[in-house]
Amino acid sequence: MNAKTPCDKACSDSEKGSGWREKNAGTSASSLKNIIFAVATAQFLLPFMVAGAGPLLPSIGRDLSASAMELSLINALYTLSLAIVYLVSGRVGDILGRKRVFLTGLTVFTCMCALLPLAPNIETFLLMRFVQATGTAMMNTSALAILASSAPASMLGRVLGVASIGMYAGLSLGPGLASAVAAMSDWRYLFWGVVPVGVLAWCLMAFTVKGDWRDAPDSPFDWKGAILYAAGIGALSAGAMWLLKGPWAAGLLIAGLAGLALFAWSETRCPCPILDVRFLLRNRVFALSTVASLINYSSTFGVMFYFSLFLQGVHGLGILQTGLMISIQTAVQIFVAPGAGKLADKRGAGKVATAGMALCGVGLLISAFLDGSSSLMQVAAAQLVLGIGIALFASPNTSAIMGAVDQAHTGQASGLVGAMRTMGMLFSMVIISLTMNSFLGDAPLNADNVDAFLEAMHVNFILFGVLNLVGIFFSFARLRAGRTTPAE
Repeated sequence: MNAKTPCDKACSDSEKGSGWREKNAGTSASSLKNIIFAVATAQFLLPFMVAGAGPLLPSIGRDLSASAMELSLINALYTLSLAIVYLVSGRVGDILGRKRVFLTGLTVFTCMCALLPLAPNIETFLLMRFVQATGTAMMNTSALAILASSAPASMLGRVLGVASIGMYAGLSLGPGLASAVAAMSDWRYLFWGVVPVGVLAWCLMAFTVKGDWRDAPDSPFDWKGAILYAAGIGALSAGAMWLLKGPWAAGLLIAGLAGLALFAWSETRCPCPILDVRFLLRNRVFALSTVASLINYSSTFGVMFYFSLFLQGVHGLGILQTGLMISIQTAVQIFVAPGAGKLADKRGAGKVATAGMALCGVGLLISAFLDGSSSLMQVAAAQLVLGIGIALFASPNTSAIMGAVDQAHTGQASGLVGAMRTMGMLFSMVIISLTMNSFLGDAPLNADNVDAFLEAMHVNFILFGVLNLVGIFFSFARLRAGRTTPAE
């Protein structure tokens, strides 16, 4: 048993009072179903808006007189906000209550969906997107912590798998519906159409889920750690996203790394940290599963980007056809994820996640051989394998992370899951930007540089495959760690 920090002791003491009752309220079978339904409905919103925003960018740019650089900020600032807020919101949920933070985040997200179409200019639109992402991070971090706190340990994988159906449904439907909206109507209707879903998710959580989950209601908030983390991750994210814009971006990247190192050092000396670094280093299953998550998102996030350009620029498909083809990967995840969670409960989350990581490697290998002569069936096969691999990895790996921590660290773990996902996305974006700039420079994809684009795509898929092999090592290593690490 690991020694407890003073803050852990405070959390244990609070569990004897109202915090303990709130944390365990509403965990009957019927209440667990309500929680899963509410979370799945809410998790539909984020990927739907992110995946759906891409096809709408040209229309948004025309209506708001936005430059190409300003349009690129729409998703960049969203990602930046997620990176800053994910980890911090996990600790806020421990103190204020996860249901309360979930409802607050969902309120912010839904209100921004209603207001974004009314933005008078691109500057206001970008500010609203940044605020919307803070709500997203609060909602997602709290949702994962609520599921982990309410689900029996023997069913955690299954619960996470079923709840993830909403996320994969949003990813699958987003591009197609957005393309249809862009072709037949005004882009604003996609944002307004999300509002009723947000209201439904809010009502489900507010009125059908009783009680709340608070592990540290009497603990102080680590403002110093929050500021250091926000500054460090903000600088790192900004530097990574604009690395090719000039030396100042590289300076931001280095400053961000230094800031995160200072944050980690500060957290080891804080009695009630946002991130218990000592616990992270002691718990090998938790640490290795977290690294595996970072690597998996780094190696698979860029696949959608390349498939989109490949299908339009090389195969000559339209936006709607491309959206439907890309949705193959996410559509298969809807069907595989629940089974993957159930299998993780029976066979072990680490084993299933490792198999999923290996299958992702196979999908990346297939993708690395695609070229102009490849049929759409080959593209679909690559996406199918990748979709199954990601589904087998995602929920089981999250189950391994959440199952490796005690109740006092559930909020931190859920925040770290989101932070690693965002950092993986950023790392993947950096690799893609550097490779594309090296092969194509600033030129857009056209008939004259298709060969250069294919070279860049092949190089990136090989790099992602090598990165995936490293991820398999970490994922496999936690299996042995699980047999040797004492119970927390």
